[in-house]
Amino acid sequence: MTETPAIYVQGEGSYWLAHVPVLRGCIASGTTRDGAIANARRAFRAYLELLDTRGVSVEHWKAMDPDTFEVRDTPSDRVLPEDIGPLEEHELRDFLHQFEASRAALISLVRDIPEEEIERKPTETMWSVREALEHVMLTEAEFLSRLEKWPADPYNTLQAIHRLVFQRFTVMEPADTALDHVVMGRRWTTRKIMRRMLEHEFEHLVHIQEIVAALEATRPSEVR
Repeated sequence: MTETPAIYVQGEGSYWLAHVPVLRGCIASGTTRDGAIANARRAFRAYLELLDTRGVSVEHWKAMDPDTFEVRDTPSDRVLPEDIGPLEEHELRDFLHQFEASRAALISLVRDIPEEEIERKPTETMWSVREALEHVMLTEAEFLSRLEKWPADPYNTLQAIHRLVFQRFTVMEPADTALDHVVMGRRWTTRKIMRRMLEHEFEHLVHIQEIVAALEATRPSEVR
């Protein structure tokens, strides 16, 4: 007998999250517990529509009725039962298809926004589109770093981010190198970005050297 899919809820006060792991990536929020649950049931249908529109097969989920999903509290470690265990090959393939579809939907949403609107906050308490997009980029890099089992592997994510930077500058056209504009109130040029990247790398190289030296100095003598 197949177990009934579940909605997992967490939160307090006026901020609640509801996860629907049977459809990996489906999530909703609400100002109350019940509100988040109701939004999650609607989000399940909306996410299926997004995937279907972007050419991702939804056969596995289309017969499911989110109104019948059980509601459970999110475990204290925030690891859901569906988060545990190795992936089958088709699950990894499904993830990549979903990720492509999600990114295509995002790019489609923001592609035609005028330059002068990218940084404008609709209200004082809302982010601008640029802030939201930067948050997506930075958070995905942070999530990727959680895959690493340092130092047992060759620092794959660190190297992947390096390749991303290398590729971005490799495909840069000569005209792009003259970039000189204001982003969120601060002036940026291509040369400044290059300088800050290298400064940041060197700054933290020195920082990590200091940490390594401190580790060595504080290591118990019997393990030195």
